[in-house]
Order: sequence, then C-alpha cells, then structure tokens
Amino acid sequence: MVAGPVHAVRKKKKIIFWQSFFFIFIVFMVGYVLLQSPIFTIAKITVQGNNKITAGEIVQVSGIVTGLNIFKADLQTASNKVKVLPMVKEVNIVREFPDTVLIKVIERVPVVLVVADGQFVELDADGYYLRKGSAATTGLPVVTGVEVQAVGPGKIVQGKGLDVALQVVQELTVPLRNILSEVHVNNVGLVTLYTLDGIECRLGMPENVGTKGDYFLQVIEELQEGDKNIEYVDFSSNSPVVMYKD
Repeated sequence: MVAGPVHAVRKKKKIIFWQSFFFIFIVFMVGYVLLQSPIFTIAKITVQGNNKITAGEIVQVSGIVTGLNIFKADLQTASNKVKVLPMVKEVNIVREFPDTVLIKVIERVPVVLVVADGQFVELDADGYYLRKGSAATTGLPVVTGVEVQAVGPGKIVQGKGLDVALQVVQELTVPLRNILSEVHVNNVGLVTLYTLDGIECRLGMPENVGTKGDYFLQVIEELQEGDKNIEYVDFSSNSPVVMYKD
C-alpha cells in the first residue's frame, strides 16, 4: 500500500532533477555562446558629455578596448578609472547590444582661478583642483585675499575665505561673471568684485549676492550707455552708492 506513493515521489524527484540539470545545461550553453560569439565583440566605444576632455583620453583611461567580448568588459572597474580624471564629476558606462559600449560623463565646470605654488589653477564650484589655468580666461575671475594650500589635480583646495568666494561666484549671473577679473575676500569675510574695466563693486558681506550682482550689472550697462565712467558701487550701507570718476 505504501510502495505506490513512495515510487511516485521518487519518480517526481527524478523528473525535477533532470529538469534542473537540463535548465543549467541550457544556461551554460547560452552563456558560452554569448561569450564566444563574434556578434558580441565590441566594435565601437562612444563617449558623451565630454567638452574639455577628449573622447580618446576617456576611452584610454577606461581600459575598455574594441575586439573584447562585450560581456567580459568590467564596467565598474572602467568607471572607477574614469572617475580619477580631475575634470570628471560623474560617469556611467553601459552596454548597447550587440557591439557598443557607451561612456556618459558629466564634467566639472571651472568657475574661478586661484594662485597655488606661483601658478593659476582652475577650481570648480566645490573647490576641486581641475587643471592649470590662465588669467586671460574669460569668465574665470581670480580669487584674491585667500591663501590656499597647494594640492594636486582632483583634490579639494583648502583656504580660509575660499568657500565665501565660491559661494559668491555661484550666485552671480553668467553675464556678470564674464566681465569679472577678480573676487577679493578680506580677512573678515567682506567681498569686493573687480571688472575687466577696473570697476569696483563693494559687496560687503556675502548676503543677497544675486540681487546686488544684478543691480551692479544694471548700473554698469546703463551708465556706460550714457558714456559715464564708474569708479565703484558700494553696497556696504543701506542703499547702494555709485561713485563716478572725475
């Protein structure tokens, strides 16, 4: 009476075993075919989002090469390598079947220059050392009054008052940034801007920077249209004061 059900259970277990074996075999064969098939050989590596770094440099640093099976490419390791580049803020590498690898990067954007070890250095909004720069670069004012600690590319630059300068620059509009030559922060945190034409803007404490900057730019544009020369605009008092040159 018991033999029948026991036999059925054994038969069922045997069927399950062979089904499992067959499934594993199929998976193994599919994996083998995918890893060996020339269809999945990397033929193209595409880079997107790069403006300041060449695609060739990014691809070379990633270690991914054409001719490699797309499934054998270690994308995480490649991403970690690309992140080492000082100009790269974020990177995402994906497979585009059957034969393409896409590398998407978000670059760090330089916003100011500082002087470190006697040379100009570009910094982004987070204070990262990006690369050596030039004082002639439009839109990158030089931060003065701040003594920075020299570091290498890809590292955060430290210096008392540097965070204030970076905050101020980020709150200014691009048109104003493009005509600035200098952002000065004194030892008590007061900020002064200088334009390429030598016009001074005494912002005072870094408060309501956007509003002050907009007013400063408006004053410059209106008075220059009237052929008047401005010496400085002072925001240290309750109402802005505009001083003209003789």
